[in-house]
Amino acid sequence: MLMPNLFRTVLTTALLAGPLAAQDSAEHASVIVFDASGSMWAQLEDGKSRIEIAREVMDGFADERDADGQIGVVSYGHNRRGDCGDIETVLPVGQHAGSDLGATIRALNPRGKTPLTDAMAQARDLLPRTAESADIILITDGLENCGGDPCALAAEFAAEGIDLRAHVLGFALEENEVQTLSCVPEQTGGQLFTTQSGTELAAALTEVAEIAPATQSVTLAAIDARDGTPLPRATWNVAEDETGETAFDAHDGGRVTLELMPGDYAADVRAPGFEGMAEFTVPERDAPPVEIEMEKTRATLLLRAENADTGATLQGVDWVAINLETEEQVEAATENEEYLPILLPPGDYRIEASRDDMAGAASVSATLEDDPRIDVALAAPEVEIDLAAPAEVRAGVSFDVTIDGANSEKDYLVLAPEDSAEEVSRYQRMDNRVGGDGTQEITAPSDPGDYELRYHLARDNTIAARQPLTVTQADSLMTAPDEVRPETAFDVTVGGGISGYVVIVEEGRAPDDIVSRYDRMKNSVDGDEGTITRTAPETPGTYLLRYHAGDDQRVLAEQTIRVAE
Repeated sequence: MLMPNLFRTVLTTALLAGPLAAQDSAEHASVIVFDASGSMWAQLEDGKSRIEIAREVMDGFADERDADGQIGVVSYGHNRRGDCGDIETVLPVGQHAGSDLGATIRALNPRGKTPLTDAMAQARDLLPRTAESADIILITDGLENCGGDPCALAAEFAAEGIDLRAHVLGFALEENEVQTLSCVPEQTGGQLFTTQSGTELAAALTEVAEIAPATQSVTLAAIDARDGTPLPRATWNVAEDETGETAFDAHDGGRVTLELMPGDYAADVRAPGFEGMAEFTVPERDAPPVEIEMEKTRATLLLRAENADTGATLQGVDWVAINLETEEQVEAATENEEYLPILLPPGDYRIEASRDDMAGAASVSATLEDDPRIDVALAAPEVEIDLAAPAEVRAGVSFDVTIDGANSEKDYLVLAPEDSAEEVSRYQRMDNRVGGDGTQEITAPSDPGDYELRYHLARDNTIAARQPLTVTQADSLMTAPDEVRPETAFDVTVGGGISGYVVIVEEGRAPDDIVSRYDRMKNSVDGDEGTITRTAPETPGTYLLRYHAGDDQRVLAEQTIRVAE
């Protein structure tokens, strides 16, 4: 057949300007509205009828189009004469082989009228709801003669807000006749053609059917060129190879999926310690993933610190990497228990780590080949404390302790019984802070015996120094009259050097039944105070006058007092 070959010639010319490619079936659909009215039997100058030439053109189109594209055919006037309702969907929208499309057109036998408006409306109703864009292609040799308003229908198409283009291919119509249908493409963004031959009809059909290539989803992955490991993050610059126009420029993950038009691209990728470049081509369909091999540009050391005594991983560590050749330093810090990556120029380094008063160091060679894990043990420096204090003191007296070698104002000094537990409460730690080197005044306990001065380090509560100390018995004295009158004041003599309190309690009250804190404070005495005054109770009877130590509430001295009437 002559005409299909002619169609291929027209199609080849069009392809030289830009490839014919159908969009994905889920995205685009086309419906051809084919005029099979009686006028299609009219002959053209070459002696062939319009329907014969149109069949041959459609055969060529069917052979060359992409069979994966969604297409359907609505025809009118091919069943009954004089019937404006003679409209039929002869090929539903779907993926059809070229032979099916060609056979469908060849089977049409022109008979009737030209209800092109209703036929276009029926074509619109055939479009799948999933289609993101669509084309309706009207091929007609006559104007509407069934009372329809194609311009009003085109306005409806435009108002619906869908991406629908309606094209008009006037076949063997005069220019002024075709212009009456110009409202259809004008309102929908379609095209208008006046064709007087098979060659012109084929060219118009080819141009209308050329659908812009669809974007393709392309996955780009940045991988370590050394072992193919995916990188977690990267900075991407993807540009069109021919124009240099940027298609994607962002800081994102090490794996990104982009929507790109088919064509050639160049990717310039950066990641911490890496860089890479790659050229790749996006095909018109089924774009494969692109792996971009990233070359190492900085050595990576993975640093983690641990407690030298317990082996526990430490947080809040400050790091310094010192280049042994250039003496340049790189500082970093970590706040969690993960390995901290630090990027360095290749070379030999001393790695120093510190946290509070703990420190540690390691020597390492940084290379581009490996990313070693470096565990640095941190330990506090040795502290040597000297304590100077008397070997023996009397109970209740104050004495001096001289401290040398302290390096923390939070350390604390405790005087504890020799065999007592070494754990210290938070209150004792705070109440016995030493504040660094110097002389501290301490009061001996009221209870005689063997004691120990213990110097605790605040950093871990360990004892850095200890010294034995003996507390000797104090001669606690208390004298008072044997009998007093109710509610009268009387003198009490106190001595022996132990601070505490002197109170009057009921006869028979247990020694460890301590009076209230208020009474203790109101009746406090200095152990060397001398004469004090107390007031007798208002009720006559026998009472106890007790002298208690202030530190452990022990009874130091006791005397019976009779309150007489």
